[in-house]
Amino acid sequence: MLGSIGLTVPEDGLDPLDASIEQATEVLLKFSIPLYQTDREGRPSLNGTGFFVKAGGKTFLVSAAHVMDTAKKHGLFFYATPGKVRHLSGRLLRSRGEEDRENDLIDIGILELSNESVPPYPEVEKFAMDISYLRPRFRPRTAKHYIFIGFPATKSEVSNQRREVTVTAYAFRNEPIDEGSYAAHGLNPDTHIALKLDLNRGFGPGGIKRHFPKPQGMSGSPIIVLFDENDESQSRVFSVVGVATTYRKASRLVFGTDVGYVIDAIEHAA
Repeated sequence: MLGSIGLTVPEDGLDPLDASIEQATEVLLKFSIPLYQTDREGRPSLNGTGFFVKAGGKTFLVSAAHVMDTAKKHGLFFYATPGKVRHLSGRLLRSRGEEDRENDLIDIGILELSNESVPPYPEVEKFAMDISYLRPRFRPRTAKHYIFIGFPATKSEVSNQRREVTVTAYAFRNEPIDEGSYAAHGLNPDTHIALKLDLNRGFGPGGIKRHFPKPQGMSGSPIIVLFDENDESQSRVFSVVGVATTYRKASRLVFGTDVGYVIDAIEHAA
């Protein structure tokens, strides 16, 4: 049976969607982490987002393949404590298409972490979610409320000492496109989740509504479904259903890959 994370039902009169977003953001931030590379000046530069998943006694870092390409070529790291970095190491699995990643619509990268890189990291409140939180092929895509949570590069600041960085997490929520429109964008609802992009509908810390920053740096973020409009129980639970990979500015679209690819890769790694 697939798992899910429970949310508290808000008091009468409160917007249940806004309350769910606030609670979901707080919980998912414990699993998600910003990934950095070192720039030419030796400073941390935010490259993408990833999230930890545990299965069968192993722990994996899930992100977009184009983010993991950087890890292979130039190295990536994250902060295990406020001032201590952990460089990514372990067995790397990626979707095919490294030489032409722009045309790789799957774009999934998974790192089986080596023992020295395994969470939890209590000082930065980062943990690994159980694989049961992943819900593959959750169709139809429409009539559901989605958000993805990550760390925009424009909201990352490096301290003067160059040993610490400050990042701000954002939750992006909007409606999915109609399933009949997927083909026009070269996508298939069996394999992808496509969301309309409205930069006026972002949520910052504490669930405060604000304009959403440019989503660069959020590739690899988990996409979750808060609840299904067709679910008569309207239960306040959510599951991870996709991995955000691509922002198409011209078509005002963000899309991600179904987590079925993540589950298949993890099972293959086992």
